[in-house]
Amino acid sequence: MGLTQTKLHFAIIRGTMEGEWIHAIRRAEKAPYEATIANPYGDYPLHLACYSGVAPPELIRALIDAYPDALIKENKKGRDPLELAAKNYSFTDPNRAQVLALLRWHRPGSSNNASTAVTQQHSSDLICNSNNMFCDSPPEHMYSCSAQCVVCLEEVATIAMKPCGHICLCLGCVPTTMRKGLCPVDRCEVRELYQLQGDQINIHMSMCGSDLPQNVPVENF
Repeated sequence: MGLTQTKLHFAIIRGTMEGEWIHAIRRAEKAPYEATIANPYGDYPLHLACYSGVAPPELIRALIDAYPDALIKENKKGRDPLELAAKNYSFTDPNRAQVLALLRWHRPGSSNNASTAVTQQHSSDLICNSNNMFCDSPPEHMYSCSAQCVVCLEEVATIAMKPCGHICLCLGCVPTTMRKGLCPVDRCEVRELYQLQGDQINIHMSMCGSDLPQNVPVENF
């Protein structure tokens, strides 16, 4: 791998300056090998996207798919993409929680670092017995992290983790996500799941569309 600025690097720089990301997303999909190339500062395209603090989750996911190992690469300043994103995405940015969840969830080896034998057994129980997955009572506090599921980026997030309370998954992503038994947002162990109902979904969606900072309790649930 060489050290140079690729067209993907420049597309991300352009997106940061102009707020138009479709070119960067298409470039990542068209030329994924460029995601494996670092510039002279040791920044892979994923680093640049995270450094921007404004790149959309769709681009972050495309870059991860193109080169997952970039998640654990440090640039010449010793910073990896997760550290850059945590520093540069504003707490009021509606994409912050989703981007951080993607970076944590897809990080190579993350499940091995965070899971214990007890957690692995618990996650197996959740998958094997659907009656153990969901409960009737919501978490003490629920947090509207993202309108979209942070794993597939397609369906509406309607599943809250217990006990942490993050609303971050769609129903379809529960089986694969619970193989790790961890919340995709903060990587806390998930003991139970709660599915939002009726007006709770509307409140959740309205919170995600508001200007309020993310990860604040939704008191109206």
